[in-house]
Amino acid sequence: RGARAPKHGFYEGMLVRFRCKKTGKNLRILGCGRICGMGGNGRWATFKTHVVGAGRYSFTNQENKSLSIKGTALHASLMINDPDSVFLLHLNSDDGSVSMESATHAGQFVGIKRDGTPVLKPYRKPCTRFYTEIV
Repeated sequence: RGARAPKHGFYEGMLVRFRCKKTGKNLRILGCGRICGMGGNGRWATFKTHVVGAGRYSFTNQENKSLSIKGTALHASLMINDPDSVFLLHLNSDDGSVSMESATHAGQFVGIKRDGTPVLKPYRKPCTRFYTEIV
């Protein structure tokens, strides 16, 4: 079991890692911009939280790349205030994990397959669940 999501949400500047339920590894954005779920605890897998609005967040790794959904795929974004990089966090009360839903692509959840590849899902399933670790 992973750490539970913070009870009062995330705050501006909070450093966090997202451990994928499917792989047991951390979500990361590689130097080339590829996203996968096979990360360790370094700069590619440690994200700074940006509060965009009530319950709306963006996450930038320590290489200044943000999680983003472009069209039908998960990408890295280098744009500041990119609307496709804003996510709603859903607490999964049965296991304390969180699921990230795109704020601009409603119903699209960030997911990681067992082999670490990213996928978007229209519902909250095990591959869309992440345990948070506050750094």
